[in-house]
Amino acid sequence: MMTRKPARVLLLKDARQKLAGPSPAPHPQRRLIDFIPLRLTAVSLLGVVAIYLGVLPSPNLAPSKLMADASGLIDLSTTGSVAPDAEPIRAKFSICASATRINCVVDGDTFWYGGVKYRISDINTPEISQPACERERQLARQAQVALLQTLNGRGLTLEQQEWRDTDKYGRKLRVVMQDGHSIGDALIARGLAHRWEGHKLNWCG
Repeated sequence: MMTRKPARVLLLKDARQKLAGPSPAPHPQRRLIDFIPLRLTAVSLLGVVAIYLGVLPSPNLAPSKLMADASGLIDLSTTGSVAPDAEPIRAKFSICASATRINCVVDGDTFWYGGVKYRISDINTPEISQPACERERQLARQAQVALLQTLNGRGLTLEQQEWRDTDKYGRKLRVVMQDGHSIGDALIARGLAHRWEGHKLNWCG
């Protein structure tokens, strides 16, 4: 024989269920995509800390300032570019006329300094040893004298502006600068040299 529960008991049970609320559903397993916003936030915070500590440059800096700050971090030996390293020229030069060559001028683009042979790397001048014609011989002598006079001037420096230190003949490749300008420009303006672009010009035409 079944007995019915009193109505009062049923009402109390129903009231308790309403007060407790629905049972929470089991949490599904979180997906990887749910963690992406958290990861992005962490990366952003790390970036702010790095800027504050000076590890990274501020995005508000001008591009020129960024390049200046980064210049000290670049290994120029691996980029193909060479930062000019100026070496002052302090000597009295003459025309090379003996086997012993210390400070003397060979021709318009070649000279000895401190017992080391140099080739001016940004210009080419007429050949003095094997000229192709009389005109080239005369121009070569003029270029030789012009270089001699210039090297005996003041404010001269040697700058390496190529990735190579020497050419195939063992001559050091340098640009001779005077007051911030290449002396080769003056020789070119006088018609005693041309800009070196990997080949020689015809001085006889």
